[in-house]
Amino acid sequence: MRNKDFTDMTVWQEGLKLVKNIYAITKEFPSEEKFGLISDMRRAATSIPNNIAEGYGRYEPKDKTRFYKISRGSCYEIHSQLLISKELNFIKNNIEEKLIEQLQLIIKELNKLIKSIESKFTKATEAAPKP
Repeated sequence: MRNKDFTDMTVWQEGLKLVKNIYAITKEFPSEEKFGLISDMRRAATSIPNNIAEGYGRYEPKDKTRFYKISRGSCYEIHSQLLISKELNFIKNNIEEKLIEQLQLIIKELNKLIKSIESKFTKATEAAPKP
């Protein structure tokens, strides 16, 4: 089933939920982190659905997967930032674990999407007539 637009994609919807969760938890961080960890985490979180949207809008398969891979990289960046936040006692262990589970779901969906696009592209390339 084709999506009408990127907002119909489950992975984009999960990314948006993650953004909301990251904004909520970083509101509780110390104010001196406003231009540090808070800003970094919010930027990385918004990068996830934004790059999914941009990838959706790209025509070429390599362009699409490049943006989905950037989104996946932002998931790993958030994962690291959550571990750091826990070590600095900015968040509790159960919150960190819940958000990491959410990240793992997004990564899993992005991996499936990337693999699907790359597989179709490879098959199409192999099926193309040779000169």
